[in-house]
Amino acid sequence: MGISISSSLEHNRRWNHFCLILCGCLFVFFEAFCTSSQANVGEAYGFGSRSSALAGIGQAEDGFSAYSNPAALPFSGEKRLIFSWALVSVTPRFLPISNVVVENAYTSDKVTVDSVANDYRSTFGQAVGLVYRLFPNSYNFTFGLTGFLPIEQVAYLDSGETFEPEYVLYRSRTNRPQVEAGVGVEFGYGFRLGAGIHSAYSLTSDATVFLQTDSSKPSTMRFISSMKPKAAPYFGAYLSSTDGSNWYSLSSVVRLPVASANNMTLHSGARAIGNFVALDFNFSSTSALYYDPLTVELGASLKPLPFWTMFFQADYQGWSKFVAPSMQIINPQTTGSEDQSKGVNISAGKSPTFTFVDLWIPRVGQEFRIGALSIRGGYAYRPSFLKGTPTGPGNYLDPPKHMWNGGFGYHFEKFLSFHTPCELSMHATYDRMVTQHITKDPGDENGAGAGDLKIGAPGYDAGGYLIGGGATLSLAF
Repeated sequence: MGISISSSLEHNRRWNHFCLILCGCLFVFFEAFCTSSQANVGEAYGFGSRSSALAGIGQAEDGFSAYSNPAALPFSGEKRLIFSWALVSVTPRFLPISNVVVENAYTSDKVTVDSVANDYRSTFGQAVGLVYRLFPNSYNFTFGLTGFLPIEQVAYLDSGETFEPEYVLYRSRTNRPQVEAGVGVEFGYGFRLGAGIHSAYSLTSDATVFLQTDSSKPSTMRFISSMKPKAAPYFGAYLSSTDGSNWYSLSSVVRLPVASANNMTLHSGARAIGNFVALDFNFSSTSALYYDPLTVELGASLKPLPFWTMFFQADYQGWSKFVAPSMQIINPQTTGSEDQSKGVNISAGKSPTFTFVDLWIPRVGQEFRIGALSIRGGYAYRPSFLKGTPTGPGNYLDPPKHMWNGGFGYHFEKFLSFHTPCELSMHATYDRMVTQHITKDPGDENGAGAGDLKIGAPGYDAGGYLIGGGATLSLAF
């Protein structure tokens, strides 16, 4: 966002200070309260330790099938209900960025060279999965529900930086609640179909604030917000062998895109000098709370030996339509007396322009069963959704990464003293980002001047890793 205010009058210069303080305080509040980020826990890490250990491959028939593939919801056997509960914790560690320009004449009233904040939060939450065979004799009609809830807070929301270096997909994308619901049916011959709903919402906010400089009079503020639900459907298909050996399977999932919009209107005023009539400052802003892209997942499994299963999956993600989370000020206006409003000019917000690209993510996993013990491992490679590195205006970062995963599960015939089959699984994950060296072009964001003038200049290294793990308990009733 860019805000420039000029005035030849003393009271207008004082008004500049009030506007800067007002906008700074309000945007810290509203961006923290009203904005989220992109995608979801299932896309980032997978739901449940089995899927996570297999590098996010979603072909497992477990309590989280409502998300991974609703077509896998129908299951065989005497049991009618599967319940899964999981814990997941993943911590990001990014390379430090120091001695770069963080403020310049384009975004502020001064030039500052400093370190960039590296305060990205860990993901720590619990997931619950439920699968219930409603009508076993009617196409094995089965219902599933998957939910995720952060433990340290209900939700952590942050739109991130607009011009400073920002790992845009790692700020708060996995620190919000998530709910997925699906149904599946079985047509025989190993063929199943399913459909699900991915929850989303849009937020509309309106705020009014008036600041008083007279200590005998109170400053006031009012905030009104409404949230409306949205939903994006997804569809799955599943084909497996019918002889009971499960020696092969084919699966596909198509997830339609959804963007949750945030629209905010601010009406503000301040009495800058004595009892002069106040000058009002009004604007609207818009941003995307989060964005989930069009996704197509194609998977297969092959069981060459009774104790060995190989999993393969390729994900297509349509990030070229990505909507950035940064808030954009539109149509700023000032109102008041002619003398007060004279010379006050406020510019609209302007975000850097990036080119986002669609991408393919290959995944491969292995599972070995030795009696009641299952040993799992997986690898995936995720390229960047940014075309090139940010050498011009702006510093959105998304280095490619190698994702290594591993884990195990142990099957018990009883849970405590109950004759309920259960499985306890654990996994670990390590995502290593490819280090990128960014060198900023000479000049400022408008292309004026020469030398190290841009935000992020002269340059820096981007990269790091994510490390974590989790555990899952699944019960069959």
